[in-house]
Amino acid sequence: LVEMLISIGIITLLLLVIIEISFSISKSHERSRDFLEINSASVGAFSRFSRDIRRATTVDTVNSTLGGSQGKLVLNMKRDDGTNDVTTFYLEEEKVKERFNGTVVGDLTPAVMSISNLTFRLFTVASTSAIRVEMTIAPSASSTVPAVNFYGTYVLRGSYVE
Repeated sequence: LVEMLISIGIITLLLLVIIEISFSISKSHERSRDFLEINSASVGAFSRFSRDIRRATTVDTVNSTLGGSQGKLVLNMKRDDGTNDVTTFYLEEEKVKERFNGTVVGDLTPAVMSISNLTFRLFTVASTSAIRVEMTIAPSASSTVPAVNFYGTYVLRGSYVE
């Protein structure tokens, strides 16, 4: 009887260890998934920033909000016929949104992500301009993953092609 009780005790202890390891793996998987979703959201937004900033000839500094955490960036892009296209990136309701020629294109970040900071900084040297983008992304409220900061700097190629 004593041997049986010891065996049951050891088996119970092993089962508890296995259950704890399973919970730990599950939590680790959730955190990894959240980090991957954050990274994916940033890659999508920053690839759009990169494409449009590099195409731009000038930044509309009057209508842009530069240096603030609720940033707004208005880019002018010349077409071949000499007219301008205007792209605007801005933060609204914790989502990065894009407007093209006055028409809302949509959200650049997924609904499950919360953007708490979108800052644009303009640097100009001689005839070349560059934009530094800073963005802070956090997953949904139920996640244990902290907010993550992302940065990128892009040269307005159209600013020195003229």
